Amino acid sequence: MYPCLLFDVDGTLLDTEQAILSSLSDLLRERNIPFEPEDLAFVLGIPSARSLPRFGIQDIEEAANRWNRLMERHDYQIRVFEGIEPMLRRVKELGLRTGIVTSKTRTEYIKDFARFDLHPYFDVVVCADDTARHKPHPEPILTALKRLEAEPKDAMYIGDSIYDMQCAAGAGVASGLALWGAYDAGIAANYRLRHPNDILKIMEAVLP
Repeated sequence: MYPCLLFDVDGTLLDTEQAILSSLSDLLRERNIPFEPEDLAFVLGIPSARSLPRFGIQDIEEAANRWNRLMERHDYQIRVFEGIEPMLRRVKELGLRTGIVTSKTRTEYIKDFARFDLHPYFDVVVCADDTARHKPHPEPILTALKRLEAEPKDAMYIGDSIYDMQCAAGAGVASGLALWGAYDAGIAANYRLRHPNDILKIMEAVLP
């Protein structure tokens, strides 16, 4: 049905939520910025250039670099979601084209992702540095499709946040909500995926 599959990283392929929120908490405490822990989840899935100003932070680049360094303290909290690697292996066996569309910078992507040896499963990677506009704008997905020489009707984007689903809708591709990582299970999507194997069920259901 969809010969091209695109994936978000945080909350979709990697469980990074605790590492992101813990390091952000460290950053805010360093700067004596008051916050409530339950109010931080909005940062998941959007670039630091959009999230940090909402805390009154103006030196975005310096703060983002410090956030990345603080996150290194919490690397031990990052893991690959159960079922992701077997799903990706089967997706490649089926001959599907694959890509990553992430709000991470290229540096962040390499630091957080490379050690899990999943990179070979992907044909293209679009990071925040690669586009002028970011999720929920459709440009990141459209950039990935252009590199894959794929049409929107032939693709599905799998992510965990409302920004991912809005990005997919704007790009004209099908959306799959990764419920195993979504902090809001009520987000509208074309497909509601409870386990990575649900992706295979969609793909294999239409194979001869």
